[in-house]
Amino acid sequence: MGAETMESPSLLLCKGLLLTASLLTCWNSPTAALLTHKEMRFSAAEGAKVLLYVPDQEENLLSFSWYKGKDVNENFTIAHYKKSSDSLQLGKEVSGREEIYKDGSMLLHAITQEDTGFYTLKTFKAHNQQEITYAHLQVYKIVTKPYLQLNHTRVKRRSASIFTCVSPDTGVEINWFFNYKPLNITERITLLPEKHQLTISPVWKADAGIYQCEVSNSFSSKKSNPLLMVLA
Repeated sequence: MGAETMESPSLLLCKGLLLTASLLTCWNSPTAALLTHKEMRFSAAEGAKVLLYVPDQEENLLSFSWYKGKDVNENFTIAHYKKSSDSLQLGKEVSGREEIYKDGSMLLHAITQEDTGFYTLKTFKAHNQQEITYAHLQVYKIVTKPYLQLNHTRVKRRSASIFTCVSPDTGVEINWFFNYKPLNITERITLLPEKHQLTISPVWKADAGIYQCEVSNSFSSKKSNPLLMVLA
């Protein structure tokens, strides 16, 4: 394949490794007498490592190839392993963050959101059995710590206070806290539909205290530093 050949010590046995991604779904539909297809889904947070593991691959395994995307094409090859010679050939799509195991699994290190997408494993077994597995990886972003802005840190009673939760992240959930407890929304205390802006009008004496906002997604959450509002 015109790529570098690695010696067998670089190949690690997969047995005993923990599955570091979330295995969500798997279906198997035979499309021909000797060719079967599967689709599997994995998810993990950016910066982590994820093992793309397909069960029951080791038995009668002769060789396998990993591809970036859903095209089984030499130009998208990550690696090809051949059991008879115990050799691993690296392809054009290898990034240097992959570890290939003899059971057909692949470990990706330090994943980023750019790694989101499909990876294809094609295996060749005894009796001319072939299997193609599409592994979809979803990489979730770790949210950035937000910060809180207030139009006036010292406000007059019965005036209006406007808090803004500033975050560079999109598609996140925003929650508000007062004196380290969830903030109660009332007729005086309102949120914009996106929840990034909180308005208190009119301000009462009981509203003085510590405010925070929190941003979160499926994999992470972070709170802003406490902001103290006092009455003039």
